[in-house]
Amino acid sequence: MGSRCVKFGVIALSHTGHWKFNMAPHGKELSESYRKPLVGPGDQGGMLEDSDVNYKPGNSIHYRLQGGIAGVVKANKEYALPPKTIYKYLNCDDPEAINAALFAVGSINRNHNHGYKQTLNRIEKVKVQAVKPDQEVFYMELDVLETKCPSVSPTSVENCAVRPIIEQAVEGDCYVKLLKQGGNFTSLGARCKSELDSAENMYEICPTCSSLAKLNDTRVIHAVDVSLVNFNSGNNTVFYQLHEIGRAQIQAPGAVNVEYVIAATNCSKDDANSGLSACVVQTGAAAHYGGCSGVVVKPEGAADEQITVKCDIYDPQPEQEQQVAAPSDPSAAQHPIRPHDHYHHNLRHSTGGLHSSESSSMEHHAEAGAKHAVRRALTGVPIPPNRPQVVRCPGNKKHF
Repeated sequence: MGSRCVKFGVIALSHTGHWKFNMAPHGKELSESYRKPLVGPGDQGGMLEDSDVNYKPGNSIHYRLQGGIAGVVKANKEYALPPKTIYKYLNCDDPEAINAALFAVGSINRNHNHGYKQTLNRIEKVKVQAVKPDQEVFYMELDVLETKCPSVSPTSVENCAVRPIIEQAVEGDCYVKLLKQGGNFTSLGARCKSELDSAENMYEICPTCSSLAKLNDTRVIHAVDVSLVNFNSGNNTVFYQLHEIGRAQIQAPGAVNVEYVIAATNCSKDDANSGLSACVVQTGAAAHYGGCSGVVVKPEGAADEQITVKCDIYDPQPEQEQQVAAPSDPSAAQHPIRPHDHYHHNLRHSTGGLHSSESSSMEHHAEAGAKHAVRRALTGVPIPPNRPQVVRCPGNKKHF
């Protein structure tokens, strides 16, 4: 709340949480044990309410000290606190809220360089703060779902299939902060986290389905390696290397399903066979990727594995130059990116650093400002205080 200071007689109160008392209410020195933060009834933080907008000379201010001593002081000068923060609350399914949410999800996807693209599932909360006549700041809480499109796919998220429950869906929660100016949105911050849908939900629909395996499971890495070799053996133009493993399921008996992303190198298959260490992943305008799904099965008693692989190679996307940096050591490009010791690519690892100085306070603003709402009808005219406003949130789910 800053360092606002209000002086009452000989008592100085500071909103930094440190309070200095020179004299007691009745003119006696306070002992050292009572030189503690001032607190109001039911308040543990020593903060004055913003509802006390103006203190005028002669006004009585009631207070009590930690330890039970209470007193009254009078202000010797007028002091005005800053004006209250006014928020406009929108219904979560209003077109303006949906447009803001879709922009926010697009921004999240542009900064989420691993795993899969996200799609909006539901708006949980939305409020708007007018900062200038032509500027508004949107604070939103969103539910998102993982799609089947890898983050490097050029497919627009509107055309990406949502990961179904039977494949153990991934759900995300995002706090976003947007600036709207001249009808256009700009992202000021985003903080997200994601987690797997419970296996119980999946088993209710598909009792025989398998939950996700860890990305660094040796059986998963083996399935990726052999299926990629299988794909490269039938590709005579470009040699591809592993970019990252997306997800995997281990099914009995002896079947492993994997999804992963590959990156094109500057080698053909023949070049790679003659000297793999010279192959470097393409970057810039020549960079392009592909999404692969593979199944490796070793029947019981069989000597050989059955390998099935399918890869969709994307057209070159120059924008992806920023997403995947070229390795500083060209020889390192032949090695797969080390898989993580978890089951999916958590959104936290991609959005936690996005404008973190601004996004770190978003949850605080969303809660602390709730009591300073201005209620508006659909016409934008403030609603009288005696007429309750019903804000329809959270919004409807778009998927499940």
